[in-house]
Formats: sequence, C-alpha cells, structure tokens
Amino acid sequence: MRENENIYMQRLQSQRCYLYGPFADTILMLRPFMKSPARFSAVFVLLFLLFGAFVCTRLLNSPILVDTSAEEPIITTRTSRKHSREIPLNCTAYDLTRTCPSNYPTTTSQPEQDPDRPLPPTCPEYFRWIHEDLRPWAHTGITRDMEQRAKRTANFKLVIVNGKAYVEKYQKSFQTRDVFTMWGILQLLRRYPGQVPDLELMFDCVDWPVISSNDYSGPNATAPPPLFRYCGDDNSLDIVFPDWSFWGWAEINIKPWEVLLKDLEDGNKRKRWIDRAPYAYWKGNPSVAATRQDLLKCNVSDQQDWNARVYAQDWLRESSEGYKQSDLASQCVDRYKIYIEGSAWSVSDKYILACDSVTLIVKPRYYDFFTRSLMPVHHYWPIKDDDKCRSIKFAVDWGNSHKQKAQAIGKAASKLIQEELKMDYVYDYMFHLLNEYAKLLQFKPTIPRKAIELCSEAMACQAQGTEKKFMMESMVKGPAVSNPCTMPPPYGPASLFAVLRRNANSIKQVETWEKKYWENQTARFSAIFVLLFVLVGALICTRLLNYNTETLFGATPRTSQSYPHKTGEIPKKPPGKLEIPLNCPAYDLRGTCPSNYPTTFHPEQNPERPSPPTCPEYFRWIHEDLRPWARTGITREMVDRANRTANFKLVIVNGKAYVEQYEKAFQTRDVFTVWGFLQLLRRYPGQVPDLELMFDCVDWPVIPSHEYSGPNATAPPPLFRYCADDNTLDIVFPDWSFWGWAEINIRPWEVLFEELKEGNKRKTWLEREPYAYWKGNPAIAETRQDLIKCNVSEEHDWNARLYAQDWDRESKEGYNKSDLASQCIHRYKIYIEGSAWSVSEKYILACDSVTLIVKPRYYDFFTRRLMPVEHYWPIKEDDKCRSIKFSVDWGNTHRRKAQAIGKASSNLIQEELKMDYVYDYMFHLLNEYAKLLQFKPTVPKKAVELCSEAMACQAEGTEKKFMLQSLVKGPAVSEPCTMPPPYDPSSLFAVLRRKANSIKQVETWERNYWESQSKKS
Repeated sequence: MRENENIYMQRLQSQRCYLYGPFADTILMLRPFMKSPARFSAVFVLLFLLFGAFVCTRLLNSPILVDTSAEEPIITTRTSRKHSREIPLNCTAYDLTRTCPSNYPTTTSQPEQDPDRPLPPTCPEYFRWIHEDLRPWAHTGITRDMEQRAKRTANFKLVIVNGKAYVEKYQKSFQTRDVFTMWGILQLLRRYPGQVPDLELMFDCVDWPVISSNDYSGPNATAPPPLFRYCGDDNSLDIVFPDWSFWGWAEINIKPWEVLLKDLEDGNKRKRWIDRAPYAYWKGNPSVAATRQDLLKCNVSDQQDWNARVYAQDWLRESSEGYKQSDLASQCVDRYKIYIEGSAWSVSDKYILACDSVTLIVKPRYYDFFTRSLMPVHHYWPIKDDDKCRSIKFAVDWGNSHKQKAQAIGKAASKLIQEELKMDYVYDYMFHLLNEYAKLLQFKPTIPRKAIELCSEAMACQAQGTEKKFMMESMVKGPAVSNPCTMPPPYGPASLFAVLRRNANSIKQVETWEKKYWENQTARFSAIFVLLFVLVGALICTRLLNYNTETLFGATPRTSQSYPHKTGEIPKKPPGKLEIPLNCPAYDLRGTCPSNYPTTFHPEQNPERPSPPTCPEYFRWIHEDLRPWARTGITREMVDRANRTANFKLVIVNGKAYVEQYEKAFQTRDVFTVWGFLQLLRRYPGQVPDLELMFDCVDWPVIPSHEYSGPNATAPPPLFRYCADDNTLDIVFPDWSFWGWAEINIRPWEVLFEELKEGNKRKTWLEREPYAYWKGNPAIAETRQDLIKCNVSEEHDWNARLYAQDWDRESKEGYNKSDLASQCIHRYKIYIEGSAWSVSEKYILACDSVTLIVKPRYYDFFTRRLMPVEHYWPIKEDDKCRSIKFSVDWGNTHRRKAQAIGKASSNLIQEELKMDYVYDYMFHLLNEYAKLLQFKPTVPKKAVELCSEAMACQAEGTEKKFMLQSLVKGPAVSEPCTMPPPYDPSSLFAVLRRKANSIKQVETWERNYWESQSKKS
C-alpha cells in the first residue's frame, strides 16, 4: 500500500508541475502590464478566465490513475517519448461486461519513430535453436492437418488473430501450468501489440516430449505434428517454449522470474564463493524419478563423504510453514549446486545456474529453450548419471583445488542467466519463435467456434490469492520502447557440429580427468613406497652413470653429446648430418623439455650441402590462402576470434613450441598434428619464426567467405585446418595422417610412401583387374551411400567393385585386409569425399591406377595441383554409375592413355609429396603467415611447452610406434626448397580455365558415348 501511495504522490506532483508550469511562465511574461491598476484589473480577469479554461481542459484530458474503481475504458498515457505508455487493467468494466476491452491496443506506434529509442541488441546465441526446432517443417510448411494431429495430447489450442488471443481448452493441466503459460502469451501481446502475427498452435503442458523423430524419418515419412511444450530431447520433435514458472509457480510460492531474478542477484552478494560451504547441495522431490532416489545415496554418512549435502523436499510441511525453508534467494550458500532431472526436465535449472555456485549437472536427457547454450566446463560441470557419487566427489575436490577456475564457471553461469535470460529476452524468444512458426503456416488462422477470447482482465481480475499476486507482479505494463532483439542467423551444418562437438569433447575431457583421479586415488597408498623406491634408485643410477646412456630405443648411434651445450647451436662444420636423439630418461626424471635443445641452424656453413630445389607448383597456393590478410595483416583480435571452434592454439617463440588446448579432437588428430609441428622444429631449428595460430581439427571448413566480403566487411579470423572449399577462407595445412593414423593402423607417410612404391611393382597396370575399386565407410555421407548403388548386380555391371569397410572387424583381424600397399591391384580406383575431404586421396593417387575422382567440393594443401585427364579422371556427382561405367570403358579401350594418367598421378605423389616437401610446405606457410602478424607472439599463461620427449616418451602402443617411425632424426642438410612466385590473375585464371575445359571435354565424350550406346540398343 505504501508503495502505491508513493506512486500516487509522484504522479500528483508531476501533474502539478504539468498544470502550473506554463501558468507561472505566463505570469512572468505579463509582469510589465501590472504596473497600472486598470490594466492590472483587466489582465487579472483575463488571466483568471484563461486559467479556468486551461485547468478544465487539462482535467478533462488528464489520465485516470490505475485502480479497480476506474469507470471509464482504458486510457493510455505517454509521459515521454523515452518511456513506454501503460495499459492499465480495467477490472471494473470487465466485471460488468465479462468481455475483453474492445479498444485493447492491437497496434503500436513504431519504435523507430522515436529518435530516442534504444537500438535493439542482437539476441543471445540460444535463439539460433529456433531455426533448428522448426527445421522439420522448413520444406513442407505446416498445414491445418498437421496442426490438428497435434491435438491428441494438447491441453489447449491458442489462436492469435489481429493481435488478440483466443483459447480452446481440451483438458486441464497439472496445477496452474496452463494458466500461467496463457498469461505469459497475453503479456507478450501487451509488450508487442500488433506485432505478433496471426497463428494457431497446440500446446501440451506435460513435462516429457511425445513427438518421436523415429516416427517421421525416412523417404516416405509424413511431416510431424507441430506441438509446443516446455522441453525436448534428441529423439523428439516437440517445439520448446518458455515454461509457466517465468510468470510464477503459485502452488509452491516461486515468484515470477523478473522478481526472483533480482532476489537471486541480491542473494548472491550475501556470501562470497570462497566463504560458502565447500560441498555440493541439492534439495528437491526425490520421489518423481529413480535417478533422484539414486542421488540420495550420495549423501554424507558415517562410512562415506561424497562431498554432497542432499535433502528431500517436503512440500506439505513447507506449505504449512509458509515456505520459509524454500526461499531460493537464500540458498546461494554452497560452492556447488546439483541439477538433476525429475520425470523430465526441471524448471529449477535457471534458479540453480543463477547462484554463482558451480552447477553440477547430472547428465541430462532433456533440454529447454535456453539450456542448449550451456557449455560444459564453461557454464557447468558435467556429472555422470551412472556413477553420480564418485563423479560429484571428484567435481568438488577438483573445484576446491582449482578455486579460481571453479569460481569462473559459477560466475559464467550466473552471468549468462542475469544477462541472457532476463525477461526482455524471454519475451523476445517467444516473439521470434511465434513469428518464425507463423511463417510456416500454409493456411489462414481462424477462431474456433468453441474458443474464448482471452485478455489480461479475463485472467487477473478473476484470480485470487497467490495467483492474482503473481499475475500482477508479472504483468507487462505497456508496449516495449524498442523492437525485439535482432535474430542471429541459423546454424550452418559445420557450425552446429562444432558446437555439439565442443560440448562432447569437453565432457569427454572431464571424464578423462575423473578417470585418472580415481586411478590415482586407488593406486596412491599401495604404490607410493614402490614409486619412491624406483625414483630414488633411478636417480642414483643416473647420477652414477652421468647420463651416459644410449637413446631410449637404441636406434640412434650416440654422438659425443646429446645436445650441443652452452649456445644450443649446431657445430659450424659438422662431419655429417647431426642427429638429436630422444632423451627420455632425463625427461622422465625432470618432466621438462631439454633446455639445450637446438634453436639455430647454419646449413650454409656446410660446403657439401645440396642446393635447395624449387618447390612444387602447389606451393603457390600458399599466397592465395593468405591473400585475405595481405592488406590488413593479422591482429591479435583476429587470431582470438578463431578461438570459437579451435581445438588448440600453437605458439612458437624462440624456436620452441607451446600449446594451449581448448578441446580434445576426434581420436588423435590433434596429437599427431602437434607432433608434426615439433618435427618441423627439429628439421629446421631456429628457422621457424615466432607466431601464434589457431587450429581446428574437424574435417570441414567453417570460415565462410561471404561473411567477410563487401566494402565494410571485417577481416576474417585466420583458422588453420586440413581442408577448405571455394566458399571458405580456412587456411589449409597437412593433415595428421602424414605422421600416422593410430586408430586404424595407417602408418606414417614416410614409411607408407616406400611401401606403396613397392606395392606398385607387384602387378603391371595391364595385369590388374579392369574395374573401378573402392573400399571405405559409406555411412558417413549420402554421396557414398549413393555410390554403393553402382556395385555389380544381376541387373547391372557398372564396372565398379565397391566394398564397405568394417573397421571393428578389421581391428580384430589385425588390419590384414586394409593394407594400403596391397590394394594396387585394380586399373581404376575411386576417390569420393566423406563428411568432407578424405585423407585417402594421397594413397589412391600413389597407386599407378587411374584415379576416378567423384566431383569434389573440398581441397587439401596439395590437391589443387591435380589436373583432370592428366592426373585423374573426373566423375559426375549426380550420375556416378554411368560416369564410372564410361570411364572404365574408355580406359580399357585407350590403355596407353589410361596408364599415362595413372603413372602421372603416382609420379606426382612420389616426387612432389615426399615428406621433405610436406615439411617445406609447412615451413613456407608458417613463414608467410608470420610475416602478416601485427603483434608480438607471447606464450599464454595456460599453454604448456611441448617437445618430442613430452609426447613420445609418454606415448604407448601404436601411437608411440608411429611417433618413433616419423621422428625427424635431426636438422636437414639443406635449406627449404625455394618458393615459386605467387599466381598473377591471368596465370591463375589460365590454371582454373584449363581444369574446367578438361572436365567439360570429358563430359562431352561421356555424353557422346551414352548417345551411341542408346542408338545401339
């Protein structure tokens, strides 16, 4: 009441200034006329009349203060262009007529007409999921039939026509979920009157999703029914929408979000994170789900302390005691808070995340509209569902021993909630979701016969108790002063995969840490004395021997010193090629890279050194790949922007390598890529310049060129990866498999290179099978599944022999059937891309067979050198079978020409793709890249120094074997090859035109071939 009185007095004061301000100005203006009594009398009468008229006019037009005794229709005010006009509730009129106000605003003066309006911000990242949630209907649209099929489980149907809401109820929801959901939609209409388009939708207020994606997949599947609800999962197609609790949960006294968000912000300030209880807290209803009952086992007991403090919530008792023990704002007193799903998702996620505590999320199945923006280890800590107690124990121990990092996680989550989940954005999410949904409707929305019109009066004026209180607290006072936030673009396949991959890799990283933690805990007490004994013994023996030991594996003859001392330089007149052996005993003792590692190199001081050759033609593409930064250079801000999808950051300073890892790559891609960098530094010590770069180990490129084109475009972030295409600006770099692919037993390129050369000699081209051969994984790409249709069958022989690769079986059988050197037994071999480019291309090209390349989209660092009809035969993507059939028939009737194509490609691989040139490509690319840097590279705080010892000495099994096989023994005896000049526009155009003309020529031959075949039949 006191607050209402204050508001009344403020308004009265503003009216007083509004009424008397102009009158006072008039008195001052007329003061000279008051000196004469006659004049004064006349002026006084005149002013009296004017004042009376003025007051009457103002009173007639003055706004009516909002209360339930108002007798006139809604009258809106506009006190300033900077403030929203208010739309008061008119309960008196509604109680008399039982109808919604006919003059309810359904349009609004456009915010852009107000010069003082704030510009709408860009919507938060989670808005991008709107496009994904509506993707099932992107091609079909939504018909009335689809919408009606959603009625089966819906609680109500909502219709919006001309800015007004109508509801047809089918069944009552649990508690007041449906009531506050409808109330929320009405507040959206008050916030953006006339801006929400006409639509019809079905809403289900039950927790769990019901539209199974399996029921609507496949070539003949129908489109799913569009059904709105509060959550979804990866196996369902329900459309997620903000839940009822944003406007209050009356049954358990949880206040509307706008009020509670401020309470939580204040509650956060009562105790600093460091002063909070160092345990994981949870309080809730365990009876709704078996997983919650399982969580109770993690509570502290006489036998065990899992660092958890878990409490069952008794809502009946809470209700009788006035909910004193369930005040959410007073629960921010623990360093860690657990979120665990109930029967499905739980509304508690936002309250927990807002608390500055580290949120421990037990592996969830469901998501709501905003939680897909949460990143593991950044916004929360992932907890295993099948091993909760140990997982919670580790999480708390980790956080208590990494306090700054733990606080940062808690702060990032609460910041996201405070900044990106405020009610402004909740309404904007609703607005954009409904707007995008309405665009898909293939019919004109109409009001059902059984529907009733809803307005805020129809709900709030009749409500009572807590429901009425929460409605009044969450009521939107009037139209927004600015437009809704600006929608971010949809995810592209690559960027969406990058998000999902990053989340998965972060969770995997935590699982790895957790596994090692428990292994250490188990082994600690039993192994500690043995470990000390071994370390002391090793130290004594090493001291006695004075490090006079062979290399770890005895493969390298020992020189007089493991490393040159003092200066770290190679002797000026070496007797031969210097070798740098691995010093694993020293690394195992110290755990640090050798301090006397060579960092300078003087091959020019060796008079017997060979002159460096000119680099192969494909080196010229280095200039093209770096052209986007030729004028601007590369700033640190540009490099940091590439962090979004990068797996790691590589820094080279003074010839030493440092790596800051962001997320684990698939398999060991990142491991062998970093290993390759280290071998380059061994090959050319001190010659690789200082630099910083970001590396993404995912197949497909993610820097679209169209986003960085135009006169006002910014420079793109420089991101290194294995491949790119004509529409992207990623910088291509040799892939990990040059140093070995441990998971599928593909040996390092230098070893395999020789084996392929020998394998080529086993059968002459004419002795080989006169068919096109392919073996690989068809499941990863539709184009590969399409290729399988070209296999030989009873009806057709397309001259192709295709085999699906079973890597699990291959692994069990020791990879006997996947030996690449033994596969050079066909005249023709097919190369086809997978999810992007494939590392198999170099193995296929090295085989003397004619390589049939199905029209590729992607290129790696060397394949732009390939010329159609000279190095390979082009195959159509959209007509593979007939194209393969023709190419094999052509080759078998033009054998010399076909052999020449196969020989040209294997010669190119043998001569231009040997490891010497791979390292030289890396060297020149990094050298040219470093020239563009506009800042001094520095070692990040979180980076670790890496050297060959740090990786190979700790590796095991196949990884260790491949590292030792690909280890650069020492500095090169000559300098890198000499870079060819950049392409000028005319020479580059000539190369591209030649390729296009060659492909066009083949298409002409193929068309003529099939026309002649048609005539024969």
